[in-house]
This record gives sequence, structure tokens and C-alpha cells, in this order.
Amino acid sequence: MNPVFQITGLIHTLGTFTLDIPKFSAEPGTVVGLVGRNGAGKTTLLRALAGFGRPNSGSVRVLGRSPYQDPVGVRQRLAYMTDTQTVLPLPIGTLLKATAGFYPTWDAGLAASLVDRFELPLNKMPATLSKGEGTRLRLVLAMAFRPTVLLLDEPATGLDVVFRRAMLESVLEVVRDPERTVVISSHDIADLQRITDRVVLLKAGRITADGPADTLAGAGRTLEQMIAENG
Repeated sequence: MNPVFQITGLIHTLGTFTLDIPKFSAEPGTVVGLVGRNGAGKTTLLRALAGFGRPNSGSVRVLGRSPYQDPVGVRQRLAYMTDTQTVLPLPIGTLLKATAGFYPTWDAGLAASLVDRFELPLNKMPATLSKGEGTRLRLVLAMAFRPTVLLLDEPATGLDVVFRRAMLESVLEVVRDPERTVVISSHDIADLQRITDRVVLLKAGRITADGPADTLAGAGRTLEQMIAENG
């Protein structure tokens, strides 16, 4: 089975920080969790997969294509969500219809279902939304076109327990299709343990551990303890 994405020999320097990833890939139908302390490189790694910021060296392939050489081809099948991303200044209902035109795979039924699940008011402008509502809107925009690769950077920011659970259920529904893959960065280790097939630990721009959460933690330790000791 071919990997959905594959990073080889990636070096990406930003100021005094360097992301150094000799090898990183994921199979279709898997959920990969990225963990590590602030500044470990989680966001930089996700952005590299999405094609933001060309690396100094190395190869990034997503669905067999380079996100730098073929950004449109990749981004029509890949979603990258962060709670700080810019959205068009349109009422939510109008925004969803406008966004649908960019994606041949946009699922209006799924969009409506997610809007209902996340309790989003269609008549409100994005700028008037609370922090949690803004996060929920960005999740809808990322998932409604049923991307083959879904990259989520701290998607639970600003969400209370009820909406965090709804977000996790939605992510699991996305990957019920065996061809879809999710990479999720989060500080909420308990959430990651519930939904991930494997966890990747980053420290100072390098992958220091990679495997199932229970295996990484080891006997008699929690994943939080492992990260505190090694992250």
C-alpha cells in the first residue's frame, strides 16, 4: 500500500529553529497524532505537508504530488486547519456556498450536518464569532469537502467538552473511509489516545518517538509522563 504522504530528508530552517525530518509517512485510513512541547516543530511539520514555506532541502510528496510544485492539485484533496487561519468576511451561510465552488468534492449535506452539530448561526459574520465558534467554523470548512488528507493544528482550541467530543466524532467519521488520513496536533493527550493509530513525538525539530500510544508510554507510565520525560 502506497503512503498517503511521504517526507524524505526534510530540512526547514526558520530563524534559529530547524525542522529535521529524515523520514515521515502515513498509510491511508490512519490517524496520526503529533505531540511535543511548544516550539517542538508540530506546526512547522504540518505546514510543510500543506505546502506552506518551501524547505531548504528534502522531498515532500502528498498523494504522489509535490505541494510546492502542484499546490492546487494537492490542496483540492488536502485540508489544513488552524484556529488562526483567515476566512472570507461573509455570513457563514454565504461563506459555505462560496467555498463550495473551489472544491469538486464539496458535500453540501455534510456541511449542513456539521453546521448543525457545531451549532453555528448561518447569518453571523466570522468576525463576530466567539473563539470556540470560530474554531468550529474552520473545522466545517476543512471537513466539508471530504479531503483525502486532513491536517488539524490544535483543533480543540476554545472548545468546551461538548464541542470537543463532537469534533473528535467528526474526525473519526472522516477516516471511516479507508483511503482518508488525518494528522492532528494537540496538547490534549487524552483525546489523542482515544482516536489515533499512532503518536509521533517531536523534540527540537526532530522525531524522537513514533508508534502506538500505549507502546510509546511503556508499562507503568502514561503518555503524558513519557512526553514530559522525553519531549
